Amino acid sequence: MPTRPHVQLGEIRAEPSSTSTDVAIIETALRQKAAKLGADAAVVVVDHVQVTGAMVVGGFLNRSVETIQGRVIIAVAIKYQ
Repeated sequence: MPTRPHVQLGEIRAEPSSTSTDVAIIETALRQKAAKLGADAAVVVVDHVQVTGAMVVGGFLNRSVETIQGRVIIAVAIKYQ
């Protein structure tokens, strides 16, 4: 977290379409979302792969559920005082 005094404005969530998405693209998206909240910066607090959905596969007799995993990034939008 920043050492300067600040106020937290809210959380920003990003779910890149692939794990190989360029870091610069993700950072730009987070900055743009933070700016919409009036923030000076976005501080990443979570960056991991988690279950983001589920899909039913198979036929009538051998049906099963497979999880869908994706990368989730959560940042806190902050405004410096």
